[in-house]
Amino acid sequence: MARKLVLAFTGLGAASAVATCLLTIPLLGRLPKPNRVSMDGITTIDDAVEACRRTQLHGWDLVAYAQNLAARKFTYSRLNTWDTPSRAFERGMGYCEHQALALKHIYDQLGIQAEPVFALRCTFLAAQADGTLSPAEGVSGHAWLRVRIGEEELDVCSGSVNNQPGVTHFETLSTVHTWQPWLRPFTHLGSSIENIRREMLARRG
Repeated sequence: MARKLVLAFTGLGAASAVATCLLTIPLLGRLPKPNRVSMDGITTIDDAVEACRRTQLHGWDLVAYAQNLAARKFTYSRLNTWDTPSRAFERGMGYCEHQALALKHIYDQLGIQAEPVFALRCTFLAAQADGTLSPAEGVSGHAWLRVRIGEEELDVCSGSVNNQPGVTHFETLSTVHTWQPWLRPFTHLGSSIENIRREMLARRG
């Protein structure tokens, strides 16, 4: 009996993953060309790290500079759900998990302590995504970073160019959890489903 249940849940999970992949095909078909975007000579995460080092900034000034750089490089998008954070950074487009993990890669190379976190329920201001306006006060999951300099820890999110360390464009409505690398397959799949849902709602609106 237990074996049948395991097989049933495994089959259901595999079917859900396949269905989600199929539903993202229309989104992938809308990906723009070219697939690498340069901003002020910055194309890759390594380029961004070098740009940060050239500033000779330190502490929270360096944190804020990298945050703003990533925010300007990224356009929020649901189209490239399956990209890695590094690939999404090169495209210059991606959703919150892409943005948070790409920025973490930058901080890691700069020796800045950053921990990815997420909440399942957050509210946001109205924003553009793939040329479509997403309504204000929408509630969904979100991922960002918590950065520590010395004894001070602040929320850092590159989802908006108006954000600063400790100042974000969203409000959490549920418990904040630490994101772990082993969660990636689950959060990636969950984000794909959420991106499909948001896209359908935006198109209907």
